[in-house]
Amino acid sequence: MTAAQLELSVHFLKVESQAAARQLELLAPEQACLLLQKSPVAAVVQVLRVMLPNVAAKILMLVPSANVFKWLEKLNAADVAAMLRYLDAEQRTQLVETLPRNKQALIKMLISYPEYSVGSLVETDVLILDEQMLVEDAMQRLKNKRHGYLQEIFIVNQSRQLMGKLALSQLFVLPSATLLHNVMQTQVNSIIASLDIVSAAELQYWKGTDTLAVINRKHEFVGVLHHHSLRHFLYRKDIQQNQNETVSADLVDIYGATFMSIMDLISPANTK
Repeated sequence: MTAAQLELSVHFLKVESQAAARQLELLAPEQACLLLQKSPVAAVVQVLRVMLPNVAAKILMLVPSANVFKWLEKLNAADVAAMLRYLDAEQRTQLVETLPRNKQALIKMLISYPEYSVGSLVETDVLILDEQMLVEDAMQRLKNKRHGYLQEIFIVNQSRQLMGKLALSQLFVLPSATLLHNVMQTQVNSIIASLDIVSAAELQYWKGTDTLAVINRKHEFVGVLHHHSLRHFLYRKDIQQNQNETVSADLVDIYGATFMSIMDLISPANTK
């Protein structure tokens, strides 16, 4: 495969990651693995995020551990858990143990929930604050770490039970000595982690928000669920039930040369 062909293929992975994932899913894992290993980490991560988890899991087991670590490190815990649940316990342990300890714990928690449940889709990289904190403490916590979701900040008690929420914008205007318990909004829509995903998608809550707090049966805060994560899961399930689905004709016309590059790369003559 020439440098120009590789560049075109990588461009395809970046700008049409959904279509690239669908195409790679039709190949043997060994063949898909060859292209991904020649691609930049950022492009691979984009494709793995939208690839069927059962297919991605097979690819991961064929890749040298150094590469796998680079890929998994950039993926969020929910995406990694979705893939690893398709591996046996020994393979899963082997991959999880290459990751930082805090991420290991999150992945193990997510895998403990059934694949069809809300808990398997939770985003855990969320800033939470104790209700007994002052605004100045909250601002310091905010400065110390970046978090994935910050439109609303969820407030918990010492037992990590969900007590309320506060809009991020409010933190910047409240007096620094204000106790969060006194200003938090106590009406918080939440969803239980064990609820099945189809039922969760039908909740009326989604008419007024794109994100819900997720709690366990003890009312402890687990993380947040984004509506787009629900849609993506249901889309993946639909694709999984139609494994023979092909990429649209329009994309084939636009990226025909890219597909040829991919096929050239994985042809037997080039894999020896």
